[in-house]
Amino acid sequence: MIKNLISGNFSPEYIAKEIKTLDMTAQVKQLISHLNTQPSFAEAQSRRATIMNISNPHTGTLLLHCTSIGNISISTAAPNNTLSPLYSVPGQSILFALDQPFEVQRYARHEHQLEKLDSVIVDPENPLIIDGSRTLFDYAPAEREATRLTGRINLLDRSADISVFDRVSLQKIAWLPHDESAARFLVSLELLETLRDPGGSKVAEELVYHYHPAVAWKAFQMLYQVDPHKALNYVPLLRKLKNPRLDNLLSPLEQAA
Repeated sequence: MIKNLISGNFSPEYIAKEIKTLDMTAQVKQLISHLNTQPSFAEAQSRRATIMNISNPHTGTLLLHCTSIGNISISTAAPNNTLSPLYSVPGQSILFALDQPFEVQRYARHEHQLEKLDSVIVDPENPLIIDGSRTLFDYAPAEREATRLTGRINLLDRSADISVFDRVSLQKIAWLPHDESAARFLVSLELLETLRDPGGSKVAEELVYHYHPAVAWKAFQMLYQVDPHKALNYVPLLRKLKNPRLDNLLSPLEQAA
């Protein structure tokens, strides 16, 4: 069963090998059947809420199953809107075909720019592994403007962010926290800072230990504003995150101390 592929810490190569032995169309249909039997689908109100929670109308994606390790989803590979941006996918992804093969365009990721690479055909015999830290993928337009259904297994990296790139210039234009908790903590810290809440530094002292670099950095900034000397004691802690961008931000503060 396809669910078993995200029940343990299996490598992307192992998952891709197993996909080749399965009828993925039948497997996906079975997952959809399981969705319909969930208690949350029993009543109209809870069913609507569940559908909203597992679907993304902007990307045409439906989440079928998830664990703490990863998730399984299906998407529509419709012709692209030339104005829509390109989004990176944190972690490892294994793309697989369902009813028909589909084409994927690959881009090499650099810090502030994408580099267009090759296009690859994904079919039942050839699932495709994407390392999100190095490669961004996009569904290539189908022939005769057809819409095709695609499958994807994501192995999550909650500490990585979603990078947003302009489709024409291929330049990075924004980033989004992948982890929802990180996004909430960032907003909370910014609100405390804006309101000049006297308890903000206490919250920052807790969140400076957060594993997400953006949250730890924001908490550190708030502590640095209150007591720069004391805040610098947290630098070794932040260095343990081994995030190049964070290290670059910390270096001038260390040198000025």
